[in-house]
Amino acid sequence: MSAKLVVLAGPRCGETFIVDSLSTTIGRDASSQLNIPDHLMSRRHCTVEVTGGTYTLRDLGSSNGTYVNGIPVRERVLAHGDRIRAGDSVLLFLQQAEAGVDRGAVFDDRTQRIPRDNSPGDGGPAGTNAANGIDQAAAETLDSQGAIVNELLAGRVTLQAHDMVGDSAPMRAVYERISKVAPSDCTVLICGETGTGKELAARAIHQNSPRARRPFVAVNCATLTEPLLESELFGHERGAFTGAVAMKKGKFEIADGGTIFLDEIGELAPALQAKLLRALQFHEFERVGGTRTIKGDVRVIAATNQELQAAVAAGRFRQDLWYRLNVVTVTMPALRARRADIPMLASYFAARYGRGRQAQISREALDALRAYDWPGNVRELEHAIEHATVLGGSDRIVADDLPEAVLDASAALPSGTEAAYHRAVLETKRRLILDAIEKSGGNYTAAAKLLGINPTYLHRLVNNLQLRDMAASRE
Repeated sequence: MSAKLVVLAGPRCGETFIVDSLSTTIGRDASSQLNIPDHLMSRRHCTVEVTGGTYTLRDLGSSNGTYVNGIPVRERVLAHGDRIRAGDSVLLFLQQAEAGVDRGAVFDDRTQRIPRDNSPGDGGPAGTNAANGIDQAAAETLDSQGAIVNELLAGRVTLQAHDMVGDSAPMRAVYERISKVAPSDCTVLICGETGTGKELAARAIHQNSPRARRPFVAVNCATLTEPLLESELFGHERGAFTGAVAMKKGKFEIADGGTIFLDEIGELAPALQAKLLRALQFHEFERVGGTRTIKGDVRVIAATNQELQAAVAAGRFRQDLWYRLNVVTVTMPALRARRADIPMLASYFAARYGRGRQAQISREALDALRAYDWPGNVRELEHAIEHATVLGGSDRIVADDLPEAVLDASAALPSGTEAAYHRAVLETKRRLILDAIEKSGGNYTAAAKLLGINPTYLHRLVNNLQLRDMAASRE
């Protein structure tokens, strides 16, 4: 069984390499068997090791981490179609022959064998398919891989670089829309509830655009007063107001050639709306207290959690600015609309906050995560997993490690077989804890020892399961 790596993004985009040695090192050092001159990649970033037909990816203590399908990993057995990200480079792992289907038999003229003498491979990047962000040569190579390519091209690999996590149908639609709008210079309005990842989408648009090497500048329009925000956006001259002791460049000037992201655009004051409209229409502005017109080449991406059309109707937002911003709209789905992504997101955050360990998530914890409606969306899920990893008593996240709001939603599941299962589990936990406290005469340390758990964790269980009064009656 053979395998190969297709470079979908990065300095060696469009090249394909056969993996046929027992250990293949990937990094920017010339001694790496797969040498990629990516400045965000470590000298020896990761390695692919082959044992009995199994391909295992191992991170070699890299500075920026190694990701498989958007999840940071230290060690991972690779499966056909896995997407590896190291630095700015994205590699697609393809394995030949599964269940009689030849998935990787086509090794065309672009395919290269990774040198065993540690010398870098030959060849350079091919042309880019601007329509979907995939190098043309890589897209043609992928075309030979059969049914899996349709799924990958439909969503997971249409973007060269991004930090969004999720593979559900709503997220694949987001990826495809971003891949279409990124190569242009048009203004984009990103809509969605708080915590859905609007800034990540804006960064993905920038990272997959011709402006990717230029600045990405983010400004939250809701955090500053009108005078301060005007200075923040357009800068000010010395003496323009009290405290202006020196000339200061604004974000529009700093972002020249790149992208400016205006978050919470609906909070912009009317006077600033007029200034922003002029900057969008004529690509020019003046600093506060200044008279010189400054030209700027800046792409504007705005975001809001409000209904701007309603704000226009109410007179709070300029209609002409609304038309200028609403050239292309990207809508980020709420987490409750893409529950299929919850396990992947939970694993991603568990790895991020695991202090060097990859905490496993129990079935009961996942059931509780799926049952909750997540009004705070992905941001709230991130905080819930951070809460669980910090306060959890082991390398395994269980339901009782989660915040009380999540547990309450799980306990309130509708009647049925699944609800009966959860109620039975909760009742068994309560009984075991109360019995241990009774046997130990109310000594929580001794009760925790009987249960084989940490005393601090026992106290949290008693609080979460509301057993304090019942436990006191048994002491």
